Amino acid sequence: MKKTLTIIAALVLAAFTAGAQQYDIIKQLEDHPEYLDASDFLCPTAAVKLAASPKGYKPFYISHYGRHGARYAWQSDMYERLNNVFSAASADGNLTDLGKDVTRRFDILYPDVRYRVGDLSRKGWEQQQNLAARMYTNFPAVFGKDAHVRAWTSTSTRCVMTMSAFCLGLKAKNAKLDIFENFGKVFLPAILPQDSSNPFRNKDFQKTPLKFSETKAEYVERTIDYKAVLRRLFVDIDKAVEPEKQWDFVSYLYYFVAGIRSLDTNLSFADIFTKDERIALWKIDNFQFYADVWPTHLGYRPILEDIIAKAEDRIATGEKGADLRFGHDYTIYPLFMILDVDGMGHDVQNPDDLPFWTQIHRIPMGANIQFVFYKGKAADPVLFKVLVNGEEAHLPLETTNWPYYEWNKFKARYQ
Repeated sequence: MKKTLTIIAALVLAAFTAGAQQYDIIKQLEDHPEYLDASDFLCPTAAVKLAASPKGYKPFYISHYGRHGARYAWQSDMYERLNNVFSAASADGNLTDLGKDVTRRFDILYPDVRYRVGDLSRKGWEQQQNLAARMYTNFPAVFGKDAHVRAWTSTSTRCVMTMSAFCLGLKAKNAKLDIFENFGKVFLPAILPQDSSNPFRNKDFQKTPLKFSETKAEYVERTIDYKAVLRRLFVDIDKAVEPEKQWDFVSYLYYFVAGIRSLDTNLSFADIFTKDERIALWKIDNFQFYADVWPTHLGYRPILEDIIAKAEDRIATGEKGADLRFGHDYTIYPLFMILDVDGMGHDVQNPDDLPFWTQIHRIPMGANIQFVFYKGKAADPVLFKVLVNGEEAHLPLETTNWPYYEWNKFKARYQ
């Protein structure tokens, strides 16, 4: 009975802690306007103070899944669409003073971005090397003598470049480190299990329907007056953008502004939106991402299965090193949901509660999760902790020594 109460107390404490961290999300957004870039926010690479290793334990292995680094816009027509609308409005004399200045700035940037859709940016390349350097610096024992690093990636060019940049970052810390990089469809179950090009794709998995019926369009209409954005830019908004396409255009503006930090430019377009509009757009993006991912998130269990299988191999052999996987936001987010890391697996009942349970800026450019494994004496249980974007995270597991958990208890819950 006492053990049962201890487990319940630990789970309640973990849930409370995660909830407390997320409680005043609007204040977080106001204090950190960079979070309003949502999934275009750049994952920080600065050092983070971590808990000391458990007494008698040393780290020996890291299992990692990361999103590609900072990139250009992924929407194939976004830059062209913005250019066409601004150019036509300029020719028609349909721009306000702000619209003229925004168009002037856009015209400076457009030649540099026009043909770069989806490409990893220079900032993304450097970001990945810095993330790798932080991993190495945090856990040098993992990459010591006889360590082996294996890396796999999706077949996306930006992911392949991300993998290469990350591995170069490790090599810069230890030129003798053994690293093997690979990609191909055969590895997709552990990277993109629900991708149509995955030859082993399994569509027969449990679906998890949303608990709310509100659509994105309905949520947009009650969350933001997007026509107000257009009125600041154009004299006649219906002439500039067809009424049925006005929200789509504003959403492109939002992604364009959010993605500026990923590029090599000093230009800013922050004046297109007010602070309240940026927060509203963040909420809409947060809503859309959750609504898109939650119903099928269990289809990404093969990633977790691969993490468990590879960890078991390393534990059995005692081989040091790391297994690295590189994919996308829509694959790492389901993994967070499956793990229920920091409460992100909560089945949200009301869309208005979404910001308190899941925050899209926690899936930034370069988002990553690391399982860091520790060994003690032969009779000691294997311990591990989870880092999300470099910070120690909570799992819904019993522990008396957070951030550390027993691996066997993890397997009992998730395997």
